[in-house]
Amino acid sequence: MGLVEGQPVNVVSSSLAAAPGSASGAEPSKRAANPALTVFLPVHNEAEMIGEVLDVVYREVVVPTGADFLVCEDGSTDGTDEVLRELAKRYPMRLLAGGSRKGYADAVREGLQQIRTPLTFFADSDGQYDPRDFWRLWPHAAEYDIVVGRKVVRDEPLHRILLSRGFHVLAKMATQVPLKDMDCGFRLVRKEVVEEVLPEATTLRYSFWAEFTMIAYRKGFRILEVPITHRSRPRGTTSIYTVDRLPGIMRHQFVGLLTLGRRLRDSRRGH
Repeated sequence: MGLVEGQPVNVVSSSLAAAPGSASGAEPSKRAANPALTVFLPVHNEAEMIGEVLDVVYREVVVPTGADFLVCEDGSTDGTDEVLRELAKRYPMRLLAGGSRKGYADAVREGLQQIRTPLTFFADSDGQYDPRDFWRLWPHAAEYDIVVGRKVVRDEPLHRILLSRGFHVLAKMATQVPLKDMDCGFRLVRKEVVEEVLPEATTLRYSFWAEFTMIAYRKGFRILEVPITHRSRPRGTTSIYTVDRLPGIMRHQFVGLLTLGRRLRDSRRGH
């Protein structure tokens, strides 16, 4: 693995072939425990499948690493909070549930502020990521400040794919950050990155992790992209990126990227 030609030194991208073993890798019982890790799942309106997702994450990641397990429920209206309260009786976890809907960005922000371990493994809970791909990221945790999954093939509706591609093109133009999948909700991140970046990531409410990653890049943190698998939602549908909401989301993203790009350029000139 080496630096990608033409990219600044704090961004590296590995190939899928270079990933360590298969997605599942070695048997979980043979992996070294590391209690300095928190596994963090945000959850909203996933009553149909959160039990399945949580079970796989617990067996494949939490148990073999000895990690803390944090689950933050964000004002669900489909009974997800009740399902999680029952699951909390079977799985050791810290559960933050109840209250009104905060939105993805603020819910993730609240969860990150609860974490005290040196490392956090974050994964969206809609079932589109394979938790076993954690073991593709983990071998690089000691060398990089952020290890982020890069979806090799997106298994999503066409309008979501086009929205993502358009966003990344505009993001690179506005901020000159040469990442391929900066908004991926599957990543390892160091606590010092969270502490320094989180207060500034306030502009892109529909692309929290993209903004977080762009700010971290500009601050000089070491970032690695690792190819991971991606699949369609097993059940349910997104309540955010619906076709009727796309015009408003696109306007917000466009203005937000211009604002963020200007802020990052001003910050660089200030140094």
